[in-house]
Amino acid sequence: MKKNCNVLFYLFYSLYFVLLPSANAEYKKVNVVTEHWPPYIYQGDHGVQGKVTSEVREILSIAELSGDISIYPWARSYHLARSSANTLIYSIFKTPEREPLFHWFCPIFDSTPIKAYKLASNPEDISTLSALRSRTIGIMRSDNSHKFFLRNGFKEGVQLDISANEETNIKKLINGKVDVVIQSEESLLYRLSQQSDSPLDIAEGFVLHDNHQAQHCLAMNKQSDPELVNQIDTAFKAWLKQQSHKK
Repeated sequence: MKKNCNVLFYLFYSLYFVLLPSANAEYKKVNVVTEHWPPYIYQGDHGVQGKVTSEVREILSIAELSGDISIYPWARSYHLARSSANTLIYSIFKTPEREPLFHWFCPIFDSTPIKAYKLASNPEDISTLSALRSRTIGIMRSDNSHKFFLRNGFKEGVQLDISANEETNIKKLINGKVDVVIQSEESLLYRLSQQSDSPLDIAEGFVLHDNHQAQHCLAMNKQSDPELVNQIDTAFKAWLKQQSHKK
């Protein structure tokens, strides 16, 4: 009887450690790329932070995935997301042009309208697309707004002054080298506060992207491992339910 008890004990003991998830087990890893877009996404003291980054980290945690988040200029992040399997990108707007290129998880954050802005001291009209044709616009290379203007007949080196990042565009706005920048209001005010010692009044104009067009999305390379895509999809849906219960 004692022998049988010992056998059962060791059988149970073995099964326990086979079935028990290891506290030290590492999550599967994915690559995550993004851009500097404060206050939504920025490099902080403890890695990449921001309002939208927090949501992405929650989704990855639910999916039991870990990911090193890297900030690059938008054009590079977009290229990496297009060309590298198992790569996620955020925040990205879902457009008809981009839709077939990725697996999409939308929205991960509220809509952020994107508008044309000028310094309030500038008397020029920027309220319509037509008015913008005679203005100099600071635009970030390869982002959604850059492509919007190209589709509407605007020319690089004519109306469009191209930069690798929005900080450069805002410096040009402050120095009078461009008339207009294309931003979300919250991000523009944040960036202006970082670059100018005295408050600057701004005025908004033409709206490029609004409502569902300006939802923050998470997207994954189309050639990614289907198992990973399914993990993220399941986690995203669970995360959405959590968000609805918070409201």
